[in-house]
Amino acid sequence: MVMLLIVKDSLQSAKEAEIWETEEDKRLSVNKLKEKYIEYARSHFIKTPHLVVVNQHTHWKIQITGQVIKEWRQKSRTRPRIIVIQLLDKMIETAQLINTEEDRHNTPGIASVSEFENCCMIGGKPFKIRITVKQQADRRFIYYFGAVSMEK
Repeated sequence: MVMLLIVKDSLQSAKEAEIWETEEDKRLSVNKLKEKYIEYARSHFIKTPHLVVVNQHTHWKIQITGQVIKEWRQKSRTRPRIIVIQLLDKMIETAQLINTEEDRHNTPGIASVSEFENCCMIGGKPFKIRITVKQQADRRFIYYFGAVSMEK
């Protein structure tokens, strides 16, 4: 029953959150597109003090730091994975918690690592959004944000 609710919520999020490449975006190479959205991410999400988004399901306050932008930049190689950064705050806000466990890498200062999932439409196609949140003694921050196509 719980799994059914998560699927229902995920599908509802997918209907609500949708992003498309603009005509300007379509004219850019992948590298130029990434440069454009790196600047977008920095100007919209990297703030002092850190921008905080409250997850609706856990009520956790999750900080957006430069670390997530760095991870996203390094791992995003496709157009959909690049442009989805525009939905970062909405995806954090509406994501479902999948699991929380101790840090497998024993990183100093990290108490736990939580995995969240969400869904959205990118260019008319469904994508699963994977979010990793790390917890320190005094805060939670988003570490990873990525989109994976749900089409096979």
